[in-house]
Amino acid sequence: MFWISFRHCYWSDFRVYSVYLLRNRSQFYTRQGIQRRSMGSLGPLRCAKALQLTLAVIKPDAVAHPLIVEALHQKILAHKFIIVKSKDLVWRKQDSEKFYAEHEGRFFYQRLVEFMSSGPMRAYILAREDAIGYWRELMGPTKVYRARYSSPNTIRAQYGLTDTRNTTHGSDSVESAQREIAFFFPEFHVQEWMERLEPSFRAGQVEYDQKRQIHTLQQLQS
Repeated sequence: MFWISFRHCYWSDFRVYSVYLLRNRSQFYTRQGIQRRSMGSLGPLRCAKALQLTLAVIKPDAVAHPLIVEALHQKILAHKFIIVKSKDLVWRKQDSEKFYAEHEGRFFYQRLVEFMSSGPMRAYILAREDAIGYWRELMGPTKVYRARYSSPNTIRAQYGLTDTRNTTHGSDSVESAQREIAFFFPEFHVQEWMERLEPSFRAGQVEYDQKRQIHTLQQLQS
């Protein structure tokens, strides 16, 4: 049985979450079931073209519901993304203001800043051929009503609530991916990873670490 806290919970959140549970209840009764799907969804990860990195963020509206976070994680794996790094974090308002500084003065800025610092998030560095474009396609249009009409199988169509509380964020260019990865993962160096590790990841020499929920290079057998 799943228990939902109603404190700080909007009715629309509860409605979407309830529909999601009903549609997917057979898949989430056990942790063992989740683990089986994780291991079964990987498949071969060898790529012909150079890998591209992108930043993906699961926003507070989705992280508030653990089963939705798990479903999104499984969707990332099912679409053959390599999870290079992952972290859970909570922003201060100053962090949100700094990240969205380019939007300051626009009508949605204050609402977006307050929402993104309202609770926990999960950030990923994802790798794949054309990772930026593919992740944005998987997310769907920014406006949830448009996503539900034109792209009903996308993440925002299935889980988004409003244009601000629309479940996910993704970089929109190579330049923004590098800048945003540095913001969320200051210890990670994109150029160094591309030069030293990308060839091995591209060749499929990776394995999924179930405990850490990321992909790592395979350990050589002695």
